[in-house]
Amino acid sequence: MKKILLTMLLVTPLLSMAQKKIKTKTAPVGWSYTITPLINLPDEIKTYSIAVETDLDPMDFWDELNWNMQVSEKNSEKRQLLYQQAIQDTLNKWTENYLELTDAKFNQTNSSPDLTITLVTDTFTMDSIPEVLDYSNQDAVLGEINVSATLTVRTSQGETILEEKIPFYIDDPEGPTSTLRLRHFVLNPAFKLKLKLTKKPEKRRRLLTNRIKRFEADILETFMQKAGGLLKDNFLYQNKTAYGAMFIFKDKEFDQFNEHAETVGEAINALSAFSKKKRKTLDEIRPALESAIMFWQQELPKSNHPDVQDALNANIALTSLLLNDMIATKLHFSNIPNTERLESEMMVTGSSNYYLKGLQDAILVKEQSGDRAQVYQSE
Repeated sequence: MKKILLTMLLVTPLLSMAQKKIKTKTAPVGWSYTITPLINLPDEIKTYSIAVETDLDPMDFWDELNWNMQVSEKNSEKRQLLYQQAIQDTLNKWTENYLELTDAKFNQTNSSPDLTITLVTDTFTMDSIPEVLDYSNQDAVLGEINVSATLTVRTSQGETILEEKIPFYIDDPEGPTSTLRLRHFVLNPAFKLKLKLTKKPEKRRRLLTNRIKRFEADILETFMQKAGGLLKDNFLYQNKTAYGAMFIFKDKEFDQFNEHAETVGEAINALSAFSKKKRKTLDEIRPALESAIMFWQQELPKSNHPDVQDALNANIALTSLLLNDMIATKLHFSNIPNTERLESEMMVTGSSNYYLKGLQDAILVKEQSGDRAQVYQSE
């Protein structure tokens, strides 16, 4: 009995040590990527025009409400002209915000452009409407949203150098989808009752189509945003800012760990230092980054404490990303728990969620752009 009691007394402190919360802090780091365009246009191509052809109304409910409050004209024909002008004003604003080529090399013109940029939206339809709907089931399918846009870029000689179809998808926890479910759609009681009483699929399709079309302004703006992203990726040099943090422990037993983290943090921030004396190149900081990774890799199997494991994996993932080792980056980032729910989950402290999200976004930039994305270094 005494032996058992003695064993329990010895084991209990060890268990409490294993559960000990290790205090951490974050040392923010930031850098930028220069992303080269997918299509290298000849120097003589300098002018472009933009045309948006759509039946989708860019005026949402609030736009119409504000417009009606501002327009006192009672003549229906005059009101219609003013409304069409409001539509065109909105399209012009979105075109300027999303579709214009912002590089100083390019100038927009309607007179003999070198490039013609056209965005055309297809007809909006609701398809696959079920004959029977279970309104108690939030996953019940209401139908399929069928609408897309096509972005086309042609030269003055008529050559098509870019043609991309842009489908519209609903954001869903399981991934983008064109399937409209009850949980995607907030139905007011009156409309819900009307939909229940509508038995014929064709009439139900019209009801749903008209209801969804209230969101067509959002759909059109989404098309223009995505088209703008395609134009940037294909024709413009881009600079994208990235951020993250080195995780550092407050406990003295981690002094060597912290020294490497602080050295790496200072080295990464030196890439964009304002002072030329403090500014460094990626090649200059490479030895410090490689040395830190080697040390952290050796430390990984020595501790099974979750806080230590998470900090090691985060630091290795970020440092490997700067060294363009995507295999190591994704491996160690995937070893951090709950990174798929960074908007709501924390790793060690509240701020860690923010910095891990920045690292996740930086990884995505490299995954999407590959070798076109290189770490920017000030001259």
